[in-house]
This record gives sequence, structure tokens and C-alpha cells, in this order.
Amino acid sequence: MKFKFTWQPILLLCGLCTAFSGCVNELPEKEESISIKHYPVVENNEAGNASLFLKVQFSHQKGTDEWEVIPLDAIEGFNFQMGYNYEIKIRKAQVFNEATDHYHTSYTHLSTTSKDQVSPNATFELPLKSLDFQPATLAFGNVELGYKMLGEIPIVCSTLCEDLDASLETDQNVTGVFRHNGSNMIKLIQLK
Repeated sequence: MKFKFTWQPILLLCGLCTAFSGCVNELPEKEESISIKHYPVVENNEAGNASLFLKVQFSHQKGTDEWEVIPLDAIEGFNFQMGYNYEIKIRKAQVFNEATDHYHTSYTHLSTTSKDQVSPNATFELPLKSLDFQPATLAFGNVELGYKMLGEIPIVCSTLCEDLDASLETDQNVTGVFRHNGSNMIKLIQLK
């Protein structure tokens, strides 16, 4: 019996190996629904500076009190508006950053399932000054010009402006209790 050598099985095997290795190198990508709270929170970013973050609940956290934070502008194509609780669908993917030689998670907005305005009486707390953050004072400005949370969100302080100014000067930690006040503004209703 004579053995006849052909290249077809070898080429087929090489093709299958190449196709399989391409699948192995693909980064995981997932579509899921997430919930987003009606107000941003303050956290330290990767550089150690105070920054605004969205408070989100991923699908595996539904039905719990467990929430995570992601940078305010992390969801590509999503325009967050304070005063609304959101339920949105996103695509979550691992992306390689050549500059840092690390992977990071990217989020892309696919659709908005619900956007529910919170009650006008809904309150929330944000730090206005805390030694846990850099800079420690998070409410930028003064009584004459007004204040902005990290220079981004206007704070309406009305009769509490003088008290806020004094607290920022003398206290190590200052927390504000807020309500939403129009489009992307917050109203200070109490200092703690």
C-alpha cells in the first residue's frame, strides 16, 4: 500500500487553528441593562483627584443595595441629566490602552429604557469639603460669584451662602443636603 501525501488536511488544520486563535484573542463584550441614580457622587479618580461619578447598578446587582461608580462621562453617547433615574441598555467591552499597557472598560449607550423624574422633594447628600479628597474643598467659588460643585454643577445656596462660606473656611468636613433645582443645578437646603 502506497501512502499519498496531500496538503489539504494540513491546510484545513492550519485554517481551523488560525480561526480558533482569533476567537481566543477577542476581548469580552456584553450588552446589559443598568440603572443610574438621579445625582452624581464625588469620588477620587485614577489620578487621585476629586471628580464626579455616576452611581450605577449593573444587572448582577439588581435587587440589592449594591451600587458602583463610573466616571460621569464614561458612557459614550449618553447625556446624563440630573433629577432623573435612568434604566438604560449599554454595551460593555474591555479595551486595550496602548499608552498605559492595560485594559479598561468602555461603555456605549445603546438605548434608554426609562427616564423617570424624581420627586421635587427628593434629597441627596454631597460632600462640599472633605480631607478625603484632593482638593479638599469641592464647592468652588464664593458668595458674590456663586458656587459650583467641582466647578461643574451650579449650587443655588440662597440664604445659606454665608453659612456655606464660613463652613468652608473653618470646618474640615462639610456635607450639603440638596434638592434638584432645574436643569443640572442643585439647591443647598442644609449644611451638616
